[in-house]
Amino acid sequence: MISISIKRNFKKEIMSYSVIGHANASEYGKDIVCASISVLAQTAILSLHELLGIDVVYKMEDGYLHCNIPSLTDDLRQKADLILEAMVIGMKGTEESYKQYISLVEEEV
Repeated sequence: MISISIKRNFKKEIMSYSVIGHANASEYGKDIVCASISVLAQTAILSLHELLGIDVVYKMEDGYLHCNIPSLTDDLRQKADLILEAMVIGMKGTEESYKQYISLVEEEV
């Protein structure tokens, strides 16, 4: 199962997110559930860096990704929020279709 944790501050801004585990919905290399969550999580990091110039702190290994969002100016934070919320929308949509393989939890820190 893939466990997704989204941590938000009191303003509901995403401060960090983690994706842990494998869906095991299909054989390795053909698992569309794992692939979709991986693409969403990694594209958010790449977009924050490539489009907004944010140096995102992250760690990625097989079956594990953790990303911390640094402190940002208000303008940059608004733009980053669009990317991050789009990621969450995609993850929730995937979870809705594949509930037996994904657990997504959001919490305020």
